[in-house]
Amino acid sequence: MNLFSQIKKLSPKLDIQAKITLGIISSFALSILSLLSIVDGQGRITGAFGAAIGQLVILLLGKLAILLPFGLAWTGLILLRLQKNIKLAEDLNARLFWGISMMIASITGLMNIFFSVDNLNSIEKGGGLIGYVFYPVILGNFGMIGGFIMLFSIGLFGFFLISQLTFSEFIDTIQDSLQNPSKVWGLVPDIFEAWRHDGIPITEVPESLDEEKKLTRKAKSEATSNESKTPVSPVIDSEKTRKQSMHSLDYNWKLPRFDMLRENFTKSEPGDVEGNKKAIKETLGNFGIQVEMADVVTGPTVTQYTLKPASGVKLSSIDSLQRDLALTLAASSMRLEAPIPGKSLVGIEIPNKIKSIVRLRDVIQTKKFTQFDQPLPVPLGTDVAGNSLIRSITKTPHLLVAGATGSGKSVWINSMLVSLLYRYTPGELEMILMDMKRVELKLYDHIPHLLAPVITDAEKAINALKWAVLEMDRRYKILEEYGKRNLEDYNEFALTTKIADLEPIPFIVIVIDELGDLMIMAKNEVEPIIVRLTQMSRAVGIHLVLGTQRPDTQVVTGLIKANVPSRIAFTVASQIDSRVILDQGGAEKLLGQGDGLFMSASTIKPVRFQSCFVEEYEIRKVVNFWREQAQNNNSVTNLRPEVTESPKTKLIVPGLMDSREDESEDLYQKIQKFVIHKQAASTSMLQTAFGIGYPKARKMIEMLEEDGIVGPTNGSKPREVLVQNAD
Repeated sequence: MNLFSQIKKLSPKLDIQAKITLGIISSFALSILSLLSIVDGQGRITGAFGAAIGQLVILLLGKLAILLPFGLAWTGLILLRLQKNIKLAEDLNARLFWGISMMIASITGLMNIFFSVDNLNSIEKGGGLIGYVFYPVILGNFGMIGGFIMLFSIGLFGFFLISQLTFSEFIDTIQDSLQNPSKVWGLVPDIFEAWRHDGIPITEVPESLDEEKKLTRKAKSEATSNESKTPVSPVIDSEKTRKQSMHSLDYNWKLPRFDMLRENFTKSEPGDVEGNKKAIKETLGNFGIQVEMADVVTGPTVTQYTLKPASGVKLSSIDSLQRDLALTLAASSMRLEAPIPGKSLVGIEIPNKIKSIVRLRDVIQTKKFTQFDQPLPVPLGTDVAGNSLIRSITKTPHLLVAGATGSGKSVWINSMLVSLLYRYTPGELEMILMDMKRVELKLYDHIPHLLAPVITDAEKAINALKWAVLEMDRRYKILEEYGKRNLEDYNEFALTTKIADLEPIPFIVIVIDELGDLMIMAKNEVEPIIVRLTQMSRAVGIHLVLGTQRPDTQVVTGLIKANVPSRIAFTVASQIDSRVILDQGGAEKLLGQGDGLFMSASTIKPVRFQSCFVEEYEIRKVVNFWREQAQNNNSVTNLRPEVTESPKTKLIVPGLMDSREDESEDLYQKIQKFVIHKQAASTSMLQTAFGIGYPKARKMIEMLEEDGIVGPTNGSKPREVLVQNAD
């Protein structure tokens, strides 16, 4: 036993990358060797060993032996793909193994039936020894026809394991293919499903629904299956949830299925836990700090070692030794939580040797999410112990999400949007998405929840915020008319009352991905409107999610912070940036890739979590699901043109200048004469000619349009002047 232990210690410990490299080399080597061995049966090239291998493969597979080298080469190519994106390795699972095994067994058995292989001397003519084992067992008990049915059924089940189709989806696809033969490609199983990158990678954003249908053959298959099947809502698990989520409002809409998202198969590896506990205790002891080690909690990203200091030990003395502890533990980053809220313990968080990915499906498929008893639940991710963290936006009630480039901010926003699309129909939830970076949220264009196409223009974004203020005022008047305190009370009243034409009012979620761009362009307009909305819109169901990668005081101002107490901080460059977001340090020590801190008015200290991860192809699946439904329902949509248009009603917002009353009439007259003389008008032209800022120049252009002097926007070209020059 001791000898075995010594041998085990000497064996190399390979990480996932080394294992994949070994698999790539082995796959290609075996592919070439098996091909040469099968072709060269005499061993002239591969020698006696190669000849034996070739004979063994032919003995096992018969005429199918020639497919083995190509299968091994295909495996090597897949492993190469995995090494470029290690996250895909999580799907190397038993589903694919059993699917391929059952299909091989089925095909080899059927070949033996077709070639009448009834003895061991002729197995090479059919499906080899693997297929022959079915001959006496199945044919002896079920006969020729029964044996054929059994083997075909085994192969069909293997096909379903590989393709991950359900039987109803398969039947629906066949029916649709009979009506439209061009869609027969939808029957081809997606062998790459277990490594998942949707067969053909999609890089461009579709401009229309028709273009979206042409992107991949798999998208076609999913679209046709969605038309005829009747999926059961994954969210409604009880009558209580049905009432609270208001799914009874419009039964024509169906919610997405969970199998559109990937599951997680990775497992975190904390490293030498006992060794780390001993190192922490000894290091602190060397500095005269006696501690008692307590529980160890392993999460997806970090492992928290808890300890109880001896009586009289100051927490500041432990805090000052963070760098020494990090050196002893060889940790790339370390965070100290002293004390842990609700416990008389200190927590030391150390990165795991192998991190586990938190998939969105793993969180939203739980009862904690599906039976969440508050509106607009959003999964933050999982805490350091691996427990799901879910918060209601209505209790937040607005959210600031900040972090450096690549920290996981946009991925979290995507997971939030997808989770809302899994729970709410367009009749219950409306969205306004502002993507100032132009690359993150364009995927969501054409979904029926949107009040406007995804906004990428600053002027339209400001108009949308102004519209939200007017909509907030309108909703307050409705609540006041019926004597209701908030939107939830009013909707419950609307569902139970017999008053004609009284319908529930949907929630509105406004997402701004890069608040910094808006604040730079028009801070004097954007800040007062955001402050007004964050102060008052909660009661009428309008909620803001503000994202920025520039956490400085020019973007995240004191007024905005005062009205948005709930904040998420991902990795930032410095402690100063962390203090801007959280009013304290800590975010600068995060690990990136979704490692974040969440704080709200109800939390004593920021809570560390690993955010949910959702890939682009998963988002496309959910978005396509809603697009197809909207198209099948006669292109039903929530789009309102007035959302992005300049408001015709005067806004009453403290700190916001009225566009007409507070502008100099003299300046306006000069600009009016200028544009008539030039016969062209644009904001940049006015900025250059009169030395004014963008907000004032844009207001002047709007005033000229209202007075009928210039026409509407014309893309990037200057506006047309409608009044001819009198000179």
